[in-house]
Amino acid sequence: MADSDLIARLKSKNESYASSFEGEGVPGKAGQALLILTCMDSRVIPHEIFGLDIGDVKVIRNAGGQLNPEVENDIVLASHLLNCHTILVMPHTKCAMASMPLSAVQQHLSDLAGIDFSNFKPRMIDDAETKLQTDVYNLQNHPLIKEGIEVYGAVYDVDSGLVNWLE
Repeated sequence: MADSDLIARLKSKNESYASSFEGEGVPGKAGQALLILTCMDSRVIPHEIFGLDIGDVKVIRNAGGQLNPEVENDIVLASHLLNCHTILVMPHTKCAMASMPLSAVQQHLSDLAGIDFSNFKPRMIDDAETKLQTDVYNLQNHPLIKEGIEVYGAVYDVDSGLVNWLE
C-alpha cells in the first residue's frame, strides 16, 4: 500500500469516527484517576485491555514501557495536575526491547539501513522482571510524585490478553 493510500484510508476512517464522536466536553484529566505506562507495541491497547472509555486514563508509551527521566517528569505532572492517583507500569511479553542485546539491535539496524548505528543507544531491557520491579519501586519512592499515589506493576501477555500483576 502506498503511503498516500494509507493516509487516504486514515482520513476516511477518521471522518467516520468523528461522525459519531461522543467525546466532546470530556475533561482532560483522567476520569478513572489512572495513568498507565506501557510499550508502544501495537498489540497493547490499554483501553480495550481494561474496558476503559475516552477520558478514563492517561497513557504514556515508549519502547518497552520503561521508566526514564522524561517519563518520570510526565508522571510527576500527572500526579499533581491530571487526577492520576493510581499508576500502572505495564510492559508486555515478547517485547523486542527485552529480546536482544544492544549490540545486536545496533547491528540489525545498521544492516537494514546501510548506515552506522554504533552510537545509537536505545534503552534495552536485560532482565524484564527486575526492570519492572525497579521501575515500580522508583516511582513508589519518587520524592516529587504527589503523596498518596499508588503504584502497581503488571505484565500484559500478548498471546492470552491477560494482565499478570506483581505481588
